Amino acid sequence: MTDFDASTQAFLENEKLEQTNDYLRRARPYAGLSLADLEAGWVAAFRDFAADIGDDSDLVRMFDLEAEYRLRGLRLPEELVVAEQERLDRDMEDWLAEDPDSWDRMADQVLDEIVEFRVDSALSAKS
Repeated sequence: MTDFDASTQAFLENEKLEQTNDYLRRARPYAGLSLADLEAGWVAAFRDFAADIGDDSDLVRMFDLEAEYRLRGLRLPEELVVAEQERLDRDMEDWLAEDPDSWDRMADQVLDEIVEFRVDSALSAKS
């Protein structure tokens, strides 16, 4: 694994921690859901997000439900959204083909966030 791969992985894990902290700050609204309701809620949120990527409320709901899964020590039921994930992957490929500049801007933004995370991590380690 390269340093960049390790940094990317650390960045992604940190994003999950931040999402979980945000969810906890909002008093863990899905804590009372049964496992069946949690699963149904996450599947619905994933499907809503996949159908309309630009809707931030779907993304926040999906992240909150994923945080509840993490807090319970459970894995996401990704096998229930295979078709939606495949459609999402195709939509991303279409977006790349239609508008490579916007894809490049998004990729640049993510890379900038990873670099910033690495710098912040290095500075924290020195403190």
